[in-house]
Amino acid sequence: MRFIQFIFSRSIFVSLCAAFLSVQTFILTKVQLQMSIVTLVFFVTLFFYNFYAILIKWQGDIVSKNPIVLPKYAANFFLILVSIIYVFDSFFKSPQLIRIVFIPGFTSFIYLGIMINKGKFFIIKKLGFLKTILLSFTWAYTTVILPSLATQNEVSDLATEVFFMRFVFMLMLGIIFDYRDVQKDRKNNWSSIATMFNKSQVIGVMLMLLLLNSGLCYWNLKIVGEIQQFILMMSTVLAFLFFIISLKKRNYYFYYFLVDGLMLFSAIASIIATL
Repeated sequence: MRFIQFIFSRSIFVSLCAAFLSVQTFILTKVQLQMSIVTLVFFVTLFFYNFYAILIKWQGDIVSKNPIVLPKYAANFFLILVSIIYVFDSFFKSPQLIRIVFIPGFTSFIYLGIMINKGKFFIIKKLGFLKTILLSFTWAYTTVILPSLATQNEVSDLATEVFFMRFVFMLMLGIIFDYRDVQKDRKNNWSSIATMFNKSQVIGVMLMLLLLNSGLCYWNLKIVGEIQQFILMMSTVLAFLFFIISLKKRNYYFYYFLVDGLMLFSAIASIIATL
């Protein structure tokens, strides 16, 4: 049980999801799989989430005036170190990756700034809804554009279409997490997509995203094929259904296994469909 908790709490599972989404990108864009890029996506994601976890924990300790005990963060620091070693080794072998990773790195930095400074500056409170959009963009860029640029040195029309589908899908997952925190955010006067609208309106937003992504999947039928189209549409439908389920309070594993696991489900289904 502790091992499972470690996998989720140290963002190993979500990093694995990112890696598998990049595999799905290779399949959908019909480009030969390169495991070095898939591994890079894994470690880039692992670095970001563990770095973010440390910042949030430190902020909590400072606000609560608790002593900062470094051993408590040992696992996070270890995973960050391993991630840095792999990422810099990739940069050394392929220097062009630096400029490719710069954009998701920059958007991640802005995301961290919004999350860390919430409650301190009024303008940040009102722009808090951007965090979900920024995170969705970063995920879509890292799992679609990064593999495309790293292997082909350009973003094909097909990769652009996959990017938009991935962005909408990730936005739907992000809104699920937004709604989980809606009461806390409203109490702290912290803006998010879930706090900008009432319950019915948020459902409407999710329904619009469902229809939008279904339309994008249908539009790209001839490109991705019927089986992959079905998988992408089914993943979107499941994201909407999980949102409906999340309207009632759910536990930790619902969000960090089932909701995040939709990414893994979609990717693995795409992989199986190619066998």
